[in-house]
Amino acid sequence: MSTIAIASHKEMPKFLQEINAALTIAFREIINTIKSPEKIIPTIIMQFMFLVFMGGGISQNLGINMGFNFNEFMVVGMVINVLFMTTGQGITTLIEDRENDFTQEIFVSPVSRVSVIIGKTTGASVTAYIPFLATIIMGMFMGVSVGDGKLLTLLAISPFICIVGSSIGVLLLGFIQKSSTMGVITMMVSMIQMFLGGALFPINHSTGLISFFSHLMPMTYCLDFTRGIFYHGKPEYAQIVMYSPSFNLLIITAFTTLFFVVGTYFFVRSEKNK
Repeated sequence: MSTIAIASHKEMPKFLQEINAALTIAFREIINTIKSPEKIIPTIIMQFMFLVFMGGGISQNLGINMGFNFNEFMVVGMVINVLFMTTGQGITTLIEDRENDFTQEIFVSPVSRVSVIIGKTTGASVTAYIPFLATIIMGMFMGVSVGDGKLLTLLAISPFICIVGSSIGVLLLGFIQKSSTMGVITMMVSMIQMFLGGALFPINHSTGLISFFSHLMPMTYCLDFTRGIFYHGKPEYAQIVMYSPSFNLLIITAFTTLFFVVGTYFFVRSEKNK
């Protein structure tokens, strides 16, 4: 059965058509990831390399002097990083998908571009839980405890982080129209966010240009928000967390709203001009 036919039945109300189209796109994204594990395995391998080789080296040589469990700090950061990165990259593959017949059908069907983005965002968010859980397992092998409600805390925050990561993908989608360029830009943005945002090491005492650019990164506030909740009531809270969760939430909401509005606007406009 044609997925586009499902989304465009004449007898179906318009809003149901849009919901059906978004769910169809999301389901397709999930099925494609399951059928093509090579799309997600490199992300898991990269997480392993950063956690075990880079993070492990920092932990063994510098972490003992930090006054808190560095492995736990790092695993929490990389869990947020992988959600952020996977959803953002998942959204940007819409540019590549445009080259195949399925996406071409979507773009000529009576389905709004907003529904396309919502469907892609939903599908990318769900698939992000594969490397998310893989990172949690890596952390357990590194001696990081996920008991005492810690895993539930990360799970509760994770949908919100996926939405923020998706907003950056939508922003890039609005300005970049070539799949080859998109791949390079997305990877650069992901790496910059990870290092400047503080996924692997603390940035509390950063100064000068490093501090300036760190505070321009949405991931900085996502990481600080998550750690603010994760370390609430613990003695190391003051060493790790920079701002209150409410302040971080305000900044994150502003970033996310701006990126979704601007990205969606320019993406829809680019499609209309084709």
